[in-house]
Amino acid sequence: MKPSELDSIKVAVGNGRAVISADDSIIIAMMLETLKSGRSATFYVPPAQAQAVMRSYYTPRRVKEIGMETVSKEERRKIESELGVKDMGPMFSNRIQCACGGIYGAFEFMDQGIRQHGREWVGAVVELKKTAVLRINPTQDAFCPTCGDILITGHWYGMHAPNGTLIYGCCSGPDVFAM
Repeated sequence: MKPSELDSIKVAVGNGRAVISADDSIIIAMMLETLKSGRSATFYVPPAQAQAVMRSYYTPRRVKEIGMETVSKEERRKIESELGVKDMGPMFSNRIQCACGGIYGAFEFMDQGIRQHGREWVGAVVELKKTAVLRINPTQDAFCPTCGDILITGHWYGMHAPNGTLIYGCCSGPDVFAM
């Protein structure tokens, strides 16, 4: 590591965040333990580490139970044209239907992300190179785009680079290992 690379570590630690360096097995174990415990954390890790966790999380049974599906090309084009978020490749999401009939899926997730964090932040995450963002037990709520009610059911998603590498995803526990 070059001395100049320590600058970002100094900034993160100075802002009250921890920076951890360990071999893959330790980081993957930390992510799995966070998932199991039900605690919330966001990990910025090499894609291979995030994919190892996602493979153990998204079992065929869980994918079926939560209704995870490939986001259609039409919805991805809508995200790009209406929200200005470039097509980052394959996306997976479940779709939550509200009692009022409103649907919350990938488009609504991206729209809510832009409203909560800003277009620059969402764009910066999509542009990350050699880094995957894995949100474990995320705490933000999904809101119906039609009536504004909080949707009690969780929204699960995964976004991949055009080459198939995971760049952003989420998973929720602690019942993850009971399935």
